[in-house]
Amino acid sequence: MLDTGILRKKVTANKEDMEKVINILMSIGYTHCSISDSNDYYSLSASILEEDDESNIRKRVYNMYLNMFLVERDREGVYKFFYPRENCYYYAYIYFDDIKGRELIISEFLYRYFKLFPEDIFLSASGYVYTKEDIEKVYSSKDSNWIYYSPDAL
Repeated sequence: MLDTGILRKKVTANKEDMEKVINILMSIGYTHCSISDSNDYYSLSASILEEDDESNIRKRVYNMYLNMFLVERDREGVYKFFYPRENCYYYAYIYFDDIKGRELIISEFLYRYFKLFPEDIFLSASGYVYTKEDIEKVYSSKDSNWIYYSPDAL
């Protein structure tokens, strides 16, 4: 199963969507992005560089790795997820790699993302599904453990 990521009812990714995702990352402090593309997905690596006051050397901190799928993959349980509340299937769209320690950055990203794409949902590794409204609650609480709780507990 997709561990942690954003799901869409219909995957219709394009270059403009990728640019919006990059703009969100830049707006929260990521300054370096690299993209590699495949036939059916983009891999995006982004990082925030931080100055070391003593050595005056910039170092990479808070790396973010994500894959953005461009086409629907319908292997149920991996790329296809049935969401009972909506009574429909959602498909893997953006997969986050290694979110441990980045919970607040992820909530900031999702808060901005859902302003642009309010119909999408976020699936955590724990199997919890968060909607735009749930992420708004998470964002206002600033709780770094939010991703380990059910949205009903927020």
